[in-house]
Amino acid sequence: MKTVIRIEYPLDGIGMFMTYLPNGFKRKIKPLDEFCISAFRRHYEFNSPIQDGLNRQKDFKKWFCSYKSIEQLQQWLKPDELKKIIKKGYVVLMLDITEYQEGRDQIIYTKESIKSFKDITQLFI
Repeated sequence: MKTVIRIEYPLDGIGMFMTYLPNGFKRKIKPLDEFCISAFRRHYEFNSPIQDGLNRQKDFKKWFCSYKSIEQLQQWLKPDELKKIIKKGYVVLMLDITEYQEGRDQIIYTKESIKSFKDITQLFI
């Protein structure tokens, strides 16, 4: 089992970088690049899942990105940026997962493998 940190929009369960829903429709919530440019740009300083050698099509499952720890989250997002993200309606979750792929900068998981979760958004307000 592994504990990871995930930022997602609770109404659709999708992270802050995605513009479209799995069905191809545009999301109602704006992705990070539309309201927090500095955090979006810094994100490119880290490996993407592909650059980390992770397979987002493995076993024909849906894989979701997360942070390896609160410390890593704080490297990627400054406190004021995280507050903006939360103000837009995103939540910060601590997840215990069993199925994951881990690279240098990324960890991806399947939602079916979530064994427990805790909303820790209040820690960052």
